[in-house]
Amino acid sequence: MQQNNPSLIIRTMRIEDIDAVVDIHRRCFPKTVSLFSALHPRLAWHLYAQYVEEPYSIGLVLEDTENGTIAGYTAGTLRPGFERRFLWSHLWLVVWSVLCGLTTNPAVWKMFFRALLLRDPFGDYRKHPERYEPDSPIGPMGYFMPIAMNPDYRGGGNAVRLASALVDYFFELGVSRIRGNKIAIDNMASRKLFIEKLGWQSRTIENHCVIVWKDREQSHKKNLVSTDKPDLSKNQFLCRAMTLADLKSVGRIHQKCFPSDQSIFSVLNPQVVQNLYELFVLDRRHVGVVCEDLESGNICGFSTGTMKDEVMKQFIINNKPLLVREIIKTFFSSSTVRHVVISNLLQKKRKVDFEGAEKTKPGGAVGIFRAIAVDPDYRGKGIASNLVNCTVKRLVEMGAVRIRGNGIKTYNQASKNLFERLGWNVQQVSNEWYAHWLDKL
Repeated sequence: MQQNNPSLIIRTMRIEDIDAVVDIHRRCFPKTVSLFSALHPRLAWHLYAQYVEEPYSIGLVLEDTENGTIAGYTAGTLRPGFERRFLWSHLWLVVWSVLCGLTTNPAVWKMFFRALLLRDPFGDYRKHPERYEPDSPIGPMGYFMPIAMNPDYRGGGNAVRLASALVDYFFELGVSRIRGNKIAIDNMASRKLFIEKLGWQSRTIENHCVIVWKDREQSHKKNLVSTDKPDLSKNQFLCRAMTLADLKSVGRIHQKCFPSDQSIFSVLNPQVVQNLYELFVLDRRHVGVVCEDLESGNICGFSTGTMKDEVMKQFIINNKPLLVREIIKTFFSSSTVRHVVISNLLQKKRKVDFEGAEKTKPGGAVGIFRAIAVDPDYRGKGIASNLVNCTVKRLVEMGAVRIRGNGIKTYNQASKNLFERLGWNVQQVSNEWYAHWLDKL
């Protein structure tokens, strides 16, 4: 194939691509190497579907637009334990596939006994990466999983393009280090791709396999936490898209702005609130904006919005084990947690009709403005107004003709005044709530 062939485009993997992806997998990874090639193809189908369905995982494909052929694919995740999550979510399918494979395919027996009897040094690397890498990452991690090219499309730099696209995706999200998958010691093609062509760092483990990793360029790294007191006399604030590297700061601001008696997320483990805001970084239906103090590098505020108001449902589905563990841990020590749990179990939740306050129908898509918070040390500098305007602009770019707020408590006069000052319609709908909305100009 010709390098930079204009008919070859890189795009996000979709469910309808997975049959072709599985076919490439089985062509590139023989039965003696990959269990998913030795077992029923349906198992591999569900494996790659997980990259499409998980909000914190990603699959990319190289498509030949002239004939619709999938020329290659790659995938990665932002959370370790991808295979473990797949195993637990498809346990019966895995058990059935393995039992069938053991009765029909000798290659499955070989891999089964090899896994039982031989120690895999790569497993120790996964548990203790600090033993093998020269230093520890200073921020979030990304995990580069498989990459495979249709044999008919190899050459011409296509694998480099595909791998580079996934690397760029991770770094744009704020990842500080990407760890690659295990490379067999005799897999010279993959070693050449990652080490020679892409410039990844590498290390050989016990003459068994090669590990690779890549750090974000030093010039692109940001000092997200500063102990210096900010200089509030300067107006050096930038509103930009939220990244994974901002999540700790966003969680800290959430806990400062929403006391434990108002927000259950301020009571639970900080990882819970970070996982919530992670959705606004990873899911393209949502919007996350932060305001950065360019002088100190501090994150001084954030706001969120969405084009599909199912954020909490999506969050609960993706974080059930963590939520259950943290709620059980804090149930007896926090009145907020007890109130939320008991009210959801015993009381019928009264839904506030914010939409009913609007005098006209929107006539198109509606975006939801969900939340805004500004660090108390940075208030009074116009940051809240900039955050609201940036979030509204992004929602309008995504097709919204009306922005509907998530409601303002009647005691929160500061927020009411903010939205009125910015031209929003604000109307009281109950003793506890104001509705607020803004039509596209």
